[in-house]
Amino acid sequence: MSNNIDKLAEYFSKFPGIGPRQSKRFVYFLLTRDNQYLKELSENILSLKKSVNICEICFCYFQSKNPTAKTQCDICRDTTRDDSVFMIVGKDADMENIEKNNIYNGRYFILGGYLPILKNSASWVRSKELFKLIERELEKGTLKEIILALSLNPEGENTIYHIQQILKPLQEKYSFKMSTLGKGLSTGSELEYSDDDTLKNALKNRS
Repeated sequence: MSNNIDKLAEYFSKFPGIGPRQSKRFVYFLLTRDNQYLKELSENILSLKKSVNICEICFCYFQSKNPTAKTQCDICRDTTRDDSVFMIVGKDADMENIEKNNIYNGRYFILGGYLPILKNSASWVRSKELFKLIERELEKGTLKEIILALSLNPEGENTIYHIQQILKPLQEKYSFKMSTLGKGLSTGSELEYSDDDTLKNALKNRS
């Protein structure tokens, strides 16, 4: 039977981008902390589900300052945003990076991940929810462009193709523009880690 160190390391190893060595480092770091630190850490982890909501429109995670606004995030509730363009991103971290750099003022939709090449199942991303949202926005007559802002790696390219196929019937019916990020974002790079200039150029040169 595994000891407590191995058990906890196994939990950490399931985090994105974390391997066996890093997960063990996390455990050994926690062993150097006092009980107060561990108590506060565990309390914050346990309170995550209670204090953080998921937006019913774009599906981002958010913690609203307004206790009555528990269904929509601040971005989706912002009436100054440009309703004519929707940017589709893979993860919350991608959206946060774009927002941090103040280079975009449209709407978002978060897929919740990327589509692995060897597991080509629509259940890996929010395909149905995306279709319903885009169809609803197109019926309003305000949506003019959808930007597929996904990482330029195999999973990202596979996801782009999947989304293009999902939205193809709507594009044929409503004739909107569907673009991908252009020059600036290098092959293999992830949107989450791209800097300000890279994102600006990729967005400016989208096609």
